[in-house]
Amino acid sequence: MSSDPVRVIFHLDQNSPLAGVLRAAVQFQAAQAGFEPERCTEFAAASEAVCLGTLCQAADSQSGLDIALDSFADRMEISFLHRGQSAPAVGLETFASPDAFGAAGINGQELLTRVDRVLFNTENGKVRTTLVKYLKPHS
Repeated sequence: MSSDPVRVIFHLDQNSPLAGVLRAAVQFQAAQAGFEPERCTEFAAASEAVCLGTLCQAADSQSGLDIALDSFADRMEISFLHRGQSAPAVGLETFASPDAFGAAGINGQELLTRVDRVLFNTENGKVRTTLVKYLKPHS
């Protein structure tokens, strides 16, 4: 794996059927970054679940959803950004609901086991949720 950071940007319109494409891209990039296959699958499933949940939360937004997939030497980050009301981003409050991401086949508690960190903020009418997964050294 190269130690150079890699960034890929996606834009999904509302009700986009492309959440599965995002999942495949995350799984591919995680494998390229050196994640073990099981961790690639977990992180990709988490990203798809948050993508679907964010699209549902931003249903009244006309601007769609911007997604940044960043790979660093020690971690991957996926950020979901959309314009919306000053409500909490898709974050821990939403994940606590057992059926928050039922459409993706993952409940909220399970989602939290698939990532290392969940960051979220709302600023200037933009809502951002970031999933972070750290690359564990091979033993």
